[in-house]
Amino acid sequence: MVSTSAKPENHQDGLLADDTTPKARSAALKRLAPDFGENTSQGSESPSKRSRSTTRQLVRQVRRFAAGFETVPQELRVSLEETYTEDLDLAQNVVYTPDSERARLGDDLAIREVACICRQARGCQQRNENEAAWNSHVHGPILSLVGELSCHRSEIGSTNVTTARLNPRFKPAIELTQPPLCGKVIDFVFFLEPSNVTERAFGDLAWETNHGHDFNHTLYGPIANRPIVISMETKREGEGQATGRAQLEIWVAAHFNRLQEIACDGSKELPFLPLLLTQGPVWSLLFAHRQREGQAWVTIIYEKVTLGDVTTPSGVFKVVSSLLLLMHWAQAEFRPWFEQICTAKCGLNVNVYH
Repeated sequence: MVSTSAKPENHQDGLLADDTTPKARSAALKRLAPDFGENTSQGSESPSKRSRSTTRQLVRQVRRFAAGFETVPQELRVSLEETYTEDLDLAQNVVYTPDSERARLGDDLAIREVACICRQARGCQQRNENEAAWNSHVHGPILSLVGELSCHRSEIGSTNVTTARLNPRFKPAIELTQPPLCGKVIDFVFFLEPSNVTERAFGDLAWETNHGHDFNHTLYGPIANRPIVISMETKREGEGQATGRAQLEIWVAAHFNRLQEIACDGSKELPFLPLLLTQGPVWSLLFAHRQREGQAWVTIIYEKVTLGDVTTPSGVFKVVSSLLLLMHWAQAEFRPWFEQICTAKCGLNVNVYH
C-alpha cells in the first residue's frame, strides 16, 4: 500500500503544499503553479510533463473564473447589476461573449437559476443547516444544473455517494485521523459515462468476490462501470475543514491505488486529480498527485483555490464556470488517458482518442 501526505493550510501563493506525512516526515515545499518545481527541458513531451502542463493550464483558467473573469453572459450584465446592487463583483470585468472559453464549455445560466441557488444557500446559512441539508438544497442541485449546462452532458455525470464505502483492498496504509474515520467517506463524484472502450474493458476486469466488476476503488455498485474522475466532500459552514481534507486524502489515495492497478505498469504516469471541498456556501478546489519517493508511492495534496461563495450571484457564476471547466477536462484529458490504459490492460485494438 502507499502512504498519503497530510498538508497544513498555506495561503501564501495559490496551490501550495507542505509534503508531510502523518508520521512527520518532511520534504521540500512543492508548488503546483507555475512550474510544479520541474525544469522544462528540450525534446519531446513526456507523459509526466504533459500531465503537469495540462494541469497548469487548468489551474490558470480556474483562477480566472474564480476571480470572476468571463463568467457572466454579456446580455445579463445590466439586469444583474440593477437587481443585485450589493454584489460589487458584478461591476467588474465579468462578462463573456459567444466566442469566449466559457461559452464553449456549455449553456448560459439564467437569472432565475442563479436567484434560486442564492436563496437556497442563504436559507441554509441562516438556519445553520447540517451537511445533509446543504447537499440536498444547494450542492446537489448545483451539480445537476451544471450537468445540464455542460457541452459534455451526455459524457460526464455526477452523483451522490454518501453511502459509498472504500474497497478495503485499496485503502491507504496510513490512517490520517485519530480516531480513524468510519462510515461515509465523501459526498459527490463526477464520473465518465460508458463508451465502447470502457464497456469492453469493464467485462475484462478481475471479479471482486461478493461485489463483481468495478472500475473504482469503492464497493458502490451503481457506478461500478463508470470511472470516477473528480471527488467532492462537503461540510457545514465554519466546521470540519481538517476532517474534510483528511477524508479527501484517504479517498484519493485509494483512487490512485486502483488506477495504478488498472494501469498495470508501475512507471505509468498518473494524472493530477481535482478535488472539491465545500464549507457551507464556499467552494474550493484542490489537486492530488501520486509520485514515487524512494521505494514508496506518496499522494501529494496541493493547496486550494477558493472558487466562490454561492450566497452571491457572482459566486454562483464563478463556481458554475469552474465546474464546467472541470467537466471539460474530464472529457478532453482524463477520458483519453483512462481509455488508453484500459486498451493496454485489456489488449483492445481500438482508437481511443476522440
